[in-house]
Amino acid sequence: MDRRNFFSSIEIADWFHKKAERQGLPLSDEKIQHLLFLAQIHHMLKEGRLLIPSFFICGKSGFYEAGLQSILRFGLPLMPMASFDDNTAAFLELIWKKYSPLSDYELNEFITSLNCWQKNYNSLKETVVDVSKLVDSFAQSIQGSPEDFSFVKSPAHTKKIMLSQNGPVQVSSWHPRKLKK
Repeated sequence: MDRRNFFSSIEIADWFHKKAERQGLPLSDEKIQHLLFLAQIHHMLKEGRLLIPSFFICGKSGFYEAGLQSILRFGLPLMPMASFDDNTAAFLELIWKKYSPLSDYELNEFITSLNCWQKNYNSLKETVVDVSKLVDSFAQSIQGSPEDFSFVKSPAHTKKIMLSQNGPVQVSSWHPRKLKK
């Protein structure tokens, strides 16, 4: 097996963690999960194949990789920096550059505003999703080119989604009705 084309979710998460550490930025477990999901889905869009073998679960705050979530409970293991081929390293840099400036809240709002999350989220239970089947729905949400990463909406333009008893709903501004005299 050609090792350069096969990475684990732990190696990718560790790359994000070490990148944040070098830049002196905080990086929550939830943000690592969001970055991992976005890397996986963008890689599917760009390359037509998975970046890592994984299985993601759709939950209340987005998608998370189940194996990585178990590991993150105890903190990332001490590991040497993974050596990625130039294409993968450049790809991860793009993901980092585009999404790391977003706060945890903004990133969570972005993920939960995506069609692929809205179609798969069930408030009663978490569900396993096949990332390869989310690509079309994700592409419709971003309405742009995955190659240049220009499609990500700024947080000010992101639609606000709230959870109701019946599932996610888009929040609109309140307009009081006029009373008749």
